[in-house]
Amino acid sequence: MKVLIPVDESDTSLRAIDWVARSQPPSQPCEVELLNVRSLPEQFGAVSVLDYGAVERALREGQQRVLAKALEHAERAGLKQVTIHVAHGLPAQQIVEAAKVQGADQIVMASHGRGAVGTFFLGSVAQQVVHLAPMPVTLIK
Repeated sequence: MKVLIPVDESDTSLRAIDWVARSQPPSQPCEVELLNVRSLPEQFGAVSVLDYGAVERALREGQQRVLAKALEHAERAGLKQVTIHVAHGLPAQQIVEAAKVQGADQIVMASHGRGAVGTFFLGSVAQQVVHLAPMPVTLIK
């Protein structure tokens, strides 16, 4: 079984890793794909080409730090077959696309829970993934 786990800097995404580690049968360890999606940059005004390159590098380095922490956590949790991936774009779409491309049987992800008002105005990545994904999605609180 192959599981995609989207990770960010939150402790909740690390709990998704823990849930997968506890849920896998010892006789059949699952393959885990850790994914960090960098959202599309917001425009705060004109940025020179040199500044844009520095911003891009910093964002990529941030993704690598998030994934290194998640990978270390996954290994401590006892997961053996773990790979990491990065993407950028609209998070829900990138998560579902990565799950399809990697052949994931399931997506296990954090539900950050902004509350009813926050979800109404901003939407929920988890809700969008549940709606878009052709495979089962498990949400961890």
